[in-house]
Amino acid sequence: MKMSLAIALLFIVAVTTAQTKAELPRTEFTVELSESSLIIKPGESKQITVSIARSKSYTKAKATLGFGSSLPNGVTISYETIEGKIDKSTATIAVAQDAAPGVYQLVLSATLNAKKKGTILKLSVNNDQIAVN
Repeated sequence: MKMSLAIALLFIVAVTTAQTKAELPRTEFTVELSESSLIIKPGESKQITVSIARSKSYTKAKATLGFGSSLPNGVTISYETIEGKIDKSTATIAVAQDAAPGVYQLVLSATLNAKKKGTILKLSVNNDQIAVN
């Protein structure tokens, strides 16, 4: 009986530990976005939060935010804070009025200690014009 109780307790502790692990990476750092996809109409812009989760060895490193992919014509990205010891910044994605509709994959990145990592943002440029036959 005691053995069954001990095994059940160990199982509960293992499951709880696996589910509540700290979000900090074990090594290096990760780049995370508040949203993984956006739909933006031409002439409009939206904001997302770009977060950097750092391991202990990267806590004091300065970061530089940027993009790891080329931007489609008519799409611009600007960061509220682009450089320094930042953990979060707001990125504004603007789509020009003449931007071509389509689905694009943009890589938003961060560089720390000469190491660059990024994450993908799926951007849908949609002008909401419905063809009438």
